[in-house]
Amino acid sequence: MIDRNNIDNKLFSEMDLEEQEEYFSFHRDSFLHNIDTFYYSVKFKNDFRARTKDKKVLRLRRYFDVKYRYVYDSDDPASGDFYLKDIDKNLVLKPVTFSRFYNICLSYPEYFDIFIAPSVPKAGDGGESVTAECIVQLRSYMLWQYGVRDSFENSYRYVQSFAEFFGLEISEVKENRIDYCWHTNYLNNPEKFFAPESFYKMRVDRFKNATYVTNKVGSEDYEIDYVALGKRSDKVFIRIYLKSREVIEQNYKPWFFQIWEMNGLINKYDKYVYEKCYEKKNWFYRFYARLEFYREHGRNPEKLVKVSRVLDGTEHINEDDLIKLADELTPKINLIVNVEYQTMRRHSKSYELIPFKDYSQFGECARVYQYFDNRKIIIDYLTDKVFRMVEKTGNEKKSRRPLCRFWDALRRTRCIDMRMTPEEARLVRNYNRKLNIDAMKKRVLCSAVTLGIYTRGLNEDSPLQDAYEALLKMNDNDIYNARLYKSKRLRQFNPEELSGVFEGGDLHRFRLLDEDTGELFDYEDLRNGDFNNDD
Repeated sequence: MIDRNNIDNKLFSEMDLEEQEEYFSFHRDSFLHNIDTFYYSVKFKNDFRARTKDKKVLRLRRYFDVKYRYVYDSDDPASGDFYLKDIDKNLVLKPVTFSRFYNICLSYPEYFDIFIAPSVPKAGDGGESVTAECIVQLRSYMLWQYGVRDSFENSYRYVQSFAEFFGLEISEVKENRIDYCWHTNYLNNPEKFFAPESFYKMRVDRFKNATYVTNKVGSEDYEIDYVALGKRSDKVFIRIYLKSREVIEQNYKPWFFQIWEMNGLINKYDKYVYEKCYEKKNWFYRFYARLEFYREHGRNPEKLVKVSRVLDGTEHINEDDLIKLADELTPKINLIVNVEYQTMRRHSKSYELIPFKDYSQFGECARVYQYFDNRKIIIDYLTDKVFRMVEKTGNEKKSRRPLCRFWDALRRTRCIDMRMTPEEARLVRNYNRKLNIDAMKKRVLCSAVTLGIYTRGLNEDSPLQDAYEALLKMNDNDIYNARLYKSKRLRQFNPEELSGVFEGGDLHRFRLLDEDTGELFDYEDLRNGDFNNDD
């Protein structure tokens, strides 16, 4: 569907119907729900208190004491691997301190992290500790691909394998922290909707105050980037913010662009603009990106000249005039707002879960599966009793007013486990990989140019010459260190995400010629470091 409220611009009128449908169609007032972060805790029957005499726990401590020393002292990148024989998989051992006690981290890159506490505090009465010895964090990339249930099951296999490696016994598994999120393009003007005087009239909750983060747009306008209720350490913490801006400025999770387009929250034009902003790591660049789109697809000769002059810097333009020009020539982009409830174990442990099914056969994990089954009931409770938004006018008692249309649409969003088909997952992976490849190519070339300036001073050499010189400046030590670095980095990437050769990823066979000496450098010489460099 094309938003008819956003057609008052030159580009739209210059395109034919087919082009309009191709670039500007999307699903208006859409919501996309998922569990975006999921932590669960694992309690062992073994005694992990400081003065334990449990031989299996003592063995675990000695193992990682030695392992960490070896990782720090060794040049062998494989020293950071933790091999699980029964499932024939490696996890990456990372030095980390998480929530005070957890200083062992076994990571499956981009999917999940397993945090282990080698020692936990004793209970207040001196008895058995109530602190879980293991916390598992499922990352959003895994959750959006496989859904929370499959993600939990896949990660728990590794926890069981870890426990078996040291002979530990698992006593119980519980939810720890769960973030429920709704991505939506419902709001054309979040600034107006969440303006303090408007938001106050609609919110029904028991939080004391709302925290706002705003940003300047031009000289007279602003945008609300972030609204928060409560504190991150509270039992429930709510935040509403521009997700599209967060992805661009924090420069991570670009795969959301593909997911939003697949689900109709943004159109092809929006995606183009977001990609340009992501490349620049600059949210304000969206106005320039819109002009770039006009330069590629616009047809007014006079405006095209104007746009080209602005983009190549030959015509200076202030922020206000830039925004006006972008609005005159192109549609505004669809903004993606995220509504997120962060719930902690201190809150969820009070839930009286309805036993829809008998999960006794799942043993220590029964609570987690019951929690999954109660997801819709929990969400209904959170979005009604904890925080909701109502109409601005009506009954004098605000809590008795009907829900505003935005909140009513959010509560009616389908509550399903986000699990992609293999084709959708492949599309998202390739898209994520392509954006990272493009960003890395730019970074490599820029680094080569900077190296050329450092080594040869201010010069007019071409960037291609800079790239060649950077390559030929490497000596045997550089190649050796690069090999170590590559071996280490290979273990820090997710093998599923990078399986296969990406389009355009084939190796090129080449030779370099030294024009002064006539010496030829073979590809294999460069690859193996078997060449001399007098520099």
